[in-house]
Amino acid sequence: MLLIRNSNLVDWRKSSRTTCDILIDDGVIKKIDTRIDCSDADIIEAKGLVAIPGIVDPHVHLRQPGYEWKETVESGVLAATSGGVTSLCAMPNVMPCPDSVENYHYVRSFQKDTVIRVLQSCSINQNLSGRRNNWKELYEAGAIVFTNDGLPVDRNSDMAAALWFSRETGVLVAEHPEIPEFDKSLGNTEHAVICRDVILNERIGGRLHLQHVSLASSIDFLKQAREKNIRFTIETCPHYFIETSEGLPEGFYEVYPPIRTADDLKAIRWAIVSGLIDIIASDHAPHTLEEKTSEVPARGFSGVELLFPLSYTALVSEGLLSLQALTKLLTFNSSNLLGINPACLEEGERADIVLFDPNESWIVEESSMYSKGKNTPFLGKKLDAKVKYTIASGKIVYPFTGESV
Repeated sequence: MLLIRNSNLVDWRKSSRTTCDILIDDGVIKKIDTRIDCSDADIIEAKGLVAIPGIVDPHVHLRQPGYEWKETVESGVLAATSGGVTSLCAMPNVMPCPDSVENYHYVRSFQKDTVIRVLQSCSINQNLSGRRNNWKELYEAGAIVFTNDGLPVDRNSDMAAALWFSRETGVLVAEHPEIPEFDKSLGNTEHAVICRDVILNERIGGRLHLQHVSLASSIDFLKQAREKNIRFTIETCPHYFIETSEGLPEGFYEVYPPIRTADDLKAIRWAIVSGLIDIIASDHAPHTLEEKTSEVPARGFSGVELLFPLSYTALVSEGLLSLQALTKLLTFNSSNLLGINPACLEEGERADIVLFDPNESWIVEESSMYSKGKNTPFLGKKLDAKVKYTIASGKIVYPFTGESV
């Protein structure tokens, strides 16, 4: 058993915090009370620390199998736990691509016995861009998320069919709304893909999830679409509400979609505060330094371990959002998106808990990062909210004890 003493518990449904003890037994929260005595429990003294549900990141590139020099499941999970993430969904752009039952099981074999919950998405098309996969077989094998992330679904007929399958089965269809090779010259391919998908889904009503939305024009369109009660969810990432493209050097700062203008950043922040955006995810995309500084730099940022502190610093510390509202974006909404047990701190629920110090500031340094990829534009940035403990299924998984991840 594990007993957390004197934590400040935050519930996104309540405006106030509660100072309480939390008793954990057999992976679940057994009791929450102002004072709990249990002589045979290990104790965490959490005075001054805030307790929130474990972070759920629905957009992570673990790179394994096929790209282990960038990241492995082990290093990615280490990074995740250090940032308070207790559940994540891995993207399908690995090798082999999980576009068949055989490949899906092979990719899943690298994710056995991780200390946090790892879900694996499957591609919509073979190798992300070929003919349609057999979604029914993949669904029956356990797949609940389908995406070509890194690429959009090219053919309208494929996207419509995927949304119909989603409506029938409840699986999530996550779209990368951007045509990467055109986006730098045209600048609005995100908007075009989003319009296509939302218009299709107005008639179909599948579970459409729009990944890493970054443009003001997209936000304007999605605001109108939501007023029509069209079914979709919206995700963005910290780099789209923290960084702007003005004066930003190329190479190391390349990402898909690209960092946008100050007007776009303002629109993304408005959409977060207003509740239009449902989820904040990392889009964790680790690369080596050589890949990021080459003549054709790899796109993407390492970010799973920075997701919570970046969001807290930019939104809560700056007074744009309450901690309760941020907690909902990072935990409850994303767990609901993935169809896993609700991220909440209640008796009887799975004991996925983050304890952080809201008063401890720290500097992002390469030496403090656990991901193989140190490719973040936030190196040297001062952040608030230091994760002190990550508890997954009732076990302390951060700080690390040397056990297998």
